Amino acid sequence: MGKGLLAEIAIKYDLSIQQVELIRKTSRSYVMKIIAHQGCFILKRMQMEELRLQFMVNTEEFLRCRGINIPTVYQTNENKHYVKYKGYFYVLQEWICAGPYPLINLDQVVRLADLLGRMHAISKEFQDSHSQIRMGGAKWEQAYEEALHFLGKWRETNACVEEPWRKAVFAYIDFYMRTGEFVKEQLKEQGRCIAWGEPDIQVVLSHHDFHTQNILLDEAGKIYIIDWEFVRYDLPSRDMNRLLYAMIKKSRVWNHQAFLKVMRAYLKRNILSKREMKLLYLDLAFPHNLCRNLICGKFSRMTVDQINELLQKDKEKTQYMIESYLNQ
Repeated sequence: MGKGLLAEIAIKYDLSIQQVELIRKTSRSYVMKIIAHQGCFILKRMQMEELRLQFMVNTEEFLRCRGINIPTVYQTNENKHYVKYKGYFYVLQEWICAGPYPLINLDQVVRLADLLGRMHAISKEFQDSHSQIRMGGAKWEQAYEEALHFLGKWRETNACVEEPWRKAVFAYIDFYMRTGEFVKEQLKEQGRCIAWGEPDIQVVLSHHDFHTQNILLDEAGKIYIIDWEFVRYDLPSRDMNRLLYAMIKKSRVWNHQAFLKVMRAYLKRNILSKREMKLLYLDLAFPHNLCRNLICGKFSRMTVDQINELLQKDKEKTQYMIESYLNQ
């Protein structure tokens, strides 16, 4: 199991490795737990360019030093944050004895909203020489167009398909595409592309994969945020969308009062301007969740009733966001 790699890691980090456990190995992910005389560690393969990796490490270190719990990234004996082996970069991280954050009730969602608001507010102070590598919001319009093109092709391909899960999704596809087109056109009216230097538009460090599997809770009640591979500068809506989606999946119906409580917790930590709120409502109305579930094949593993319930809740959320945008 990667004996050459383990030998390299042992040398670079001065470790006496006793045991290893392969946690995940896919075409995109390679994660290993290492038990050494010095302690327990996680070794991750990072499939990205070196500048992108350095940006990720720098953002983690910045946020960690300001109180956001993120596993420590260890330096090699050459004072580097990663090792290159056979064309891949590897990062050695602190092993966190914790499990996925449970979203059993609204108070737990509110706690995450508070954490997210604090993280975003802190991140506005971050400056890095690699900061222009990932400017997510600057490409919103392009991302919208690509997503709508994907949905259009899916609708065309599945118009006459009888497979139950496909028929269930197909029943909602026109609504989500109409909404997506509306959001795209409204974004153009907001300024064609988001002007990052304007005083009423402030970008934050967006985790961009803020779901419960990447949020850990230990026995002491401490929350850790892991897996920062997709971090970039963006507006808050992308992280908020993942949090709301997790909330929707756990609830029986869309509850706008619960959303308002979550937003109040967030805004206490990170105040948004009127224009930022309009952009947040717009982006929360776009069918990001539908696209992601189709691309990842999640609907095919659900029953028809589960699909109908999820898409109906998401539809009601979308309608609420459009109304909030228009009334802002």
